[in-house]
Amino acid sequence: MIILKGIAWDHPRGYQPLRAISEEFSKEYPEVSIIWDVRSLKEFGDMPIEELINRYDLITIDHPYMGQAEKNKLLLPLEVHISDENLKEFARQAVGPSFRSYHYNGHLYALPIDAASLVSVSRSDLLSKFNLSLPGSRMELKDFYRNIPNGFSVAWPLCATDLWCSFLSLCAQDGGRNFIEEYKIDVSVGSKVLDELKFHLDFLHPESINWNPIQVLDKMGDEEEIIYSPYLFGYSNYSRMGFSKSILSFTNSPLNPKNDVSTILGGVGLAISSNCKNIPFALKYLEYTVNGNNQEGIYTQNGGQPGNLKAWESKKNNKLCHDFFCNTLNTLTHAYVRPQHPGWNDFQEKGAELLHNGILHHIPSEKIMNDLNLLYQSVKNYE
Repeated sequence: MIILKGIAWDHPRGYQPLRAISEEFSKEYPEVSIIWDVRSLKEFGDMPIEELINRYDLITIDHPYMGQAEKNKLLLPLEVHISDENLKEFARQAVGPSFRSYHYNGHLYALPIDAASLVSVSRSDLLSKFNLSLPGSRMELKDFYRNIPNGFSVAWPLCATDLWCSFLSLCAQDGGRNFIEEYKIDVSVGSKVLDELKFHLDFLHPESINWNPIQVLDKMGDEEEIIYSPYLFGYSNYSRMGFSKSILSFTNSPLNPKNDVSTILGGVGLAISSNCKNIPFALKYLEYTVNGNNQEGIYTQNGGQPGNLKAWESKKNNKLCHDFFCNTLNTLTHAYVRPQHPGWNDFQEKGAELLHNGILHHIPSEKIMNDLNLLYQSVKNYE
């Protein structure tokens, strides 16, 4: 028996579809068994994969790790092992920039199995009850707060990790895709965004500064207090019947109409460890998982949020998820891709804490930005 071990992240969206795909794969290849372990969402975003490549053949990964993966030769370069024809098809079927986000320096280190970006979510039943219209722009979002009835609130996941994602999203909306250059974030753009985030905090649920997306979504789905969240990573699970007490409705986040950038790209890539002992079957499983029919069918039906455009455009899947996919596709299509150079993830983790601490302690935004860029300069030696 050939055993492949994989590491997913600890949410039904993260592990259920991979385990379901693995069962189907083993029916076709009965000599192969695939075992999936899980790690926390924070570990998925921040934990160095150097600690995983000796224990796992298949690794779910965030795209900013690509530079670090190349520098330390952690992952299998897929373009060497997968045919050009298949790669072109995977690229054509990918949602937004998902496929290219796993490229670095001419190599491809993962394939997109899950697509996500910051989107907005609401309780459509409560919006209808109070005759509220969703904000389409950030200016409209500021006006939206005035119309929230007493006893209800807007929430925004702004724990350190998610504050960082919102910060980058708004910077990209204001400064375009090149607001980061030469290990420096545009101080003027960043300072204005931090000032804006401070403004919003006065109108949000007080726990927003501590919450992650799952906490906000659980609260929205199971209770009657939170009516809207403008920026969080979408989870199609909450738009499905029975996942929480109330069905949540997802759509595009508020934008800056002066730019064509939406919010930062998230999602999950599936990679193969450079230390994998059975590369041929690992590759077969990888291609099987990314296959459009499997993404549209098994993967989505088992709680997954696919990375395949065919799955996002599927009428069946949109019916299952109350139009989650078609209502947020525009955001995915115009998503901002974070830097991928070596050292980015170390900077990202420390920078997120720096921003969070700065906002909690009312530090002037320009001072936060100068400190942030000093920190960023410190990762230059990772190259």
